[in-house]
Amino acid sequence: MPDARTWVTDTSVYTHLCRAGHVEILERLAPGGVVLVPDDVRVEIENGRDRHPNIPDPSSTAWAQVTVLTEDEVWTQLAVKAALAGGPEQHLGECAVIACAKHRGYTALMDDREAITQAEVHKVQWHDTLWLVIEAHLTLPGYNRDHTIRVVDDLLDTGMYLPFDSGESVFTWAYQEGLLPRE
Repeated sequence: MPDARTWVTDTSVYTHLCRAGHVEILERLAPGGVVLVPDDVRVEIENGRDRHPNIPDPSSTAWAQVTVLTEDEVWTQLAVKAALAGGPEQHLGECAVIACAKHRGYTALMDDREAITQAEVHKVQWHDTLWLVIEAHLTLPGYNRDHTIRVVDDLLDTGMYLPFDSGESVFTWAYQEGLLPRE
C-alpha cells in the first residue's frame, strides 16, 4: 500500500509516465489522489511539452497540484543546488522537490541518483519511477505480470534509463532490490 504522505514529483517521473501512456499510476497511487508539482518542475514539464505534446499540463489534471516554494524552502533549494552544482538551470526541479518534501514532511518522487543522494542527506523519503511501477503491480487491479512488463517496455521506449533493457527483467530486479516478496 502506498505511504500516506503526500507526494512531490520531479519532472522525469511525471513526463516518462505520461509519455509512456501510464500516468494513471501516479493518479491512482497518489495518497489522497493528489501529487504536488513545484513550480520549477512545472516549468521543466512545460518545456518538455514542446517536444512531447502528449504530456499534460499539470494544472489541467484533477490530480496534480502546482505549488510555489516558501522562503525557507527556497533556501533549502539553493543549498541542494549548491551541492549538486551544474549549470544555472540544471537540477532546479530536483532541488525544489527535495526542499518541498523536506519542509512539508512529504515524499519526493525522483529518478536522478545524485538528487536521491541529496534527498537522503536531507532525510527526505523518496521513491523512483520503478518503485511506482512495482507498487502499481502489487496494489492496482489489472496490473498483472503482463501489464507490468508492458509498462516497463513503454518506459524504455521513451528513452528512460532503467537498470535493465526489457520489461521481463523488472521482476528479477525487483526481487533483488527487495521490492517484491520471495515466492
